[in-house]
This record gives sequence, structure tokens and C-alpha cells, in this order.
Amino acid sequence: AIYGTRPWSHQNDTVSKDVWYTKKKSATGYTVYAILLQWPKAGTLTLGAPQTTTATVVSLLGYQGNFNWSKGPIGGIEIKFPLIGWNMMPCKWAWVLKLDGISN
Repeated sequence: AIYGTRPWSHQNDTVSKDVWYTKKKSATGYTVYAILLQWPKAGTLTLGAPQTTTATVVSLLGYQGNFNWSKGPIGGIEIKFPLIGWNMMPCKWAWVLKLDGISN
């Protein structure tokens, strides 16, 4: 789904259904892309597969700015989605989170 990416160690997420992963080599290792087929209803998305570090940065392709996140309750990552107006939404069918600085 994203040009130049390859399969990651996890094909889909272990906690949230309808989330699929790919990866791409970057200057600091690998960037992992999480492809969401549903927008998080409560404004928070918990992913079980990515393991965070202090250098982890989460952003949404097509949207300016980074997302706040915290370590998930059972590992992984909990991502807080800001309120995004319909006119600033990069797409209405699928969304891609860019995960930099994860350890796995």
C-alpha cells in the first residue's frame, strides 16, 4: 500500500483489528507504517505490536504535526488522536500512521 515498503515482523496488529503493518529502511533503522481501516472512535488507538522507546515519534501521513502517545497498558503503544476537522482529514477510507523510533 505504500511505495518502497516491505512486510514488517507483524502483518497485522495483536490488539486492534483492521490495522496492518509495513516497514521501510530509514536513517535511524526502520520506519513502520500502521495502516488503519477504521478511524478510532474514542480518539485513542492501542496497538500491541510496536514496542516504544524514548525516541518514538508518531505522525499521520497527510496531516501536519505529531501525535501524543504513551506506553500501552499491556505493552505496545497507546496513541491519542487530536480532533481533526473533516476538511483537514487526509483521506476518508484508510489512514496511515508513521511510527519512527520503535525498538522492534
